[in-house]
Amino acid sequence: MWRRQEGGTGVIELLLVHRPKYDDWSLPKGKNEPGESDEACALREVEEETGLTCDLGPHLGDIFYTDQRGRPKAVRFWAMRPARGTFAPNDEVDEVKWLPVPDALTAVSRRQDGEIIGLLAQHTQNPATILLVRHATAGERSAWVGDDRLRPLDDRGRRQSEALVAQLSNFPITRVLSSPYARCVQSVEPLAQARGLVVEETERLAEGHAEETVSLIHELQGTTPVLCTHGDVVPTVLDAILPGDDHPRSKKGSTWAIELAGPGAPAGRYLPPPA
Repeated sequence: MWRRQEGGTGVIELLLVHRPKYDDWSLPKGKNEPGESDEACALREVEEETGLTCDLGPHLGDIFYTDQRGRPKAVRFWAMRPARGTFAPNDEVDEVKWLPVPDALTAVSRRQDGEIIGLLAQHTQNPATILLVRHATAGERSAWVGDDRLRPLDDRGRRQSEALVAQLSNFPITRVLSSPYARCVQSVEPLAQARGLVVEETERLAEGHAEETVSLIHELQGTTPVLCTHGDVVPTVLDAILPGDDHPRSKKGSTWAIELAGPGAPAGRYLPPPA
């Protein structure tokens, strides 16, 4: 788990936990429950040990070792950022501390944890996230008379666009790009205004331009842009960038946070419509 140090210094800090049973400092970790995915296990165990609910980032790597009873062990690690919560001492962890990367490398008790910290440090140097937004609700296409490119957001869509400002508040957004269709531009106008940015319109995000959208995303790697597009584009993009994943249907006003940077494979997280 990582964060930027408070006070605007930009220094990256990592969270270590102290386990009184072993009297060691380590990265949070734990065991799967029956039928639980590795990703769900990682999020649950971190929350149980630290009290922090986190956003899951890319898979960093695995470590393998033999425990004191001669049993082979494998531990998988993901990059995470805290979203909310507060630590309280518990049976497994009695203390936590946030440390800059060099101090964390010195403090961990296991050499293998240090290897993962190295990978996490690489990830945090460029934690760029592509924010792929499906435009907010805009009534029914069949009920609109005239050029469909001009169809505006409806009342619910305007509420969704306003709520997007808060939903994406933790992302260091660098640019806001949109399909030139009115419903897309209007979906991200409040967000752009709140960040002091302009909405950059491009046909590469328009309906029927999924391949161009994929190309644009790769060009923007290393930044954190918002890209507002259409329902026909989003699933094709996800299949191209996150192959093999079972993607939930993207509702109008929803966002996919796609992490391409870092040592792990690309990772995507679905954010449902905010209103």
